Amino acid sequence: MVAISVGVISCTGGGTDAPSSDGSSAAAGNGPTNWTLPLQAYMPDQGQQELIRDARESLVASCMKRHGFAYKPAQKLPQYGPKSLTDLRYGIHDATVAARYGYKPAVDLAAVAEQERRAMQSSVLPPEQEAVLTGQAGAKAAPPGGCLGEAHRKIVGTGEAESTLPQDLANQAYIKSKESAAVRKAFSGWSACMKSQGYQYAEPMDAVNDRRFASRKAGPLELATAKADIGCREQNSVIKAWYAAEAELQKGAVERNAERLRTVKSDLAQAVKNAARVLGKSG
Repeated sequence: MVAISVGVISCTGGGTDAPSSDGSSAAAGNGPTNWTLPLQAYMPDQGQQELIRDARESLVASCMKRHGFAYKPAQKLPQYGPKSLTDLRYGIHDATVAARYGYKPAVDLAAVAEQERRAMQSSVLPPEQEAVLTGQAGAKAAPPGGCLGEAHRKIVGTGEAESTLPQDLANQAYIKSKESAAVRKAFSGWSACMKSQGYQYAEPMDAVNDRRFASRKAGPLELATAKADIGCREQNSVIKAWYAAEAELQKGAVERNAERLRTVKSDLAQAVKNAARVLGKSG
């Protein structure tokens, strides 16, 4: 049995169709947010991640109570950024959002940072509670790995480290997809398009990662660059080429690692079932 990992990486405007390959989908009329890649079939979706997280917190709270501590789960961190694996995987794709936020997520980043600070501050525990939670030396009668370790074992059925095989394979495919002839051609056309408007970048993600755009709020240069970027992505079909290349590579990865991935998928299904049982839900 392999423990599964439950912690889960654009170039045309919304409404652009993209090619499909086995195990992937790009429905007509939908943008990258709703597309899927072959390896996603072996990763927990958002609902499964939340179910497992809530079950883990419930088990930890029960364990801590047995040891005399009233444990309160940490506040959930603000949710922002990509709405799915494929949303923003290849860069920005929504012209309306880019016009206001540039390359940044459509949130007030200063407010989000303050929320994160408060959430992290509230999660700090006294040393004796931290020891029982994590199983640090000195924790009296704490289970192996502390209450976190106990919760992990009850959900995934093993003390093994979580498998990141699907995510690792997906990351490898993403990186290798940029070497595809079709993707290199799209990148070259995009770069020439950007250069004609006064922007010097070799690849689309170079613009996304421009250090001049590191501030929390997008300035005039970032907004103008993002606008040109989306136009050049559309003109050169960057998203179609990149998505198709990665989908094909992921398909090959699934075929080569079929047995290992079947195990991961089976373990995920069992973890979801165990988590549902912990929370008293059907599943």
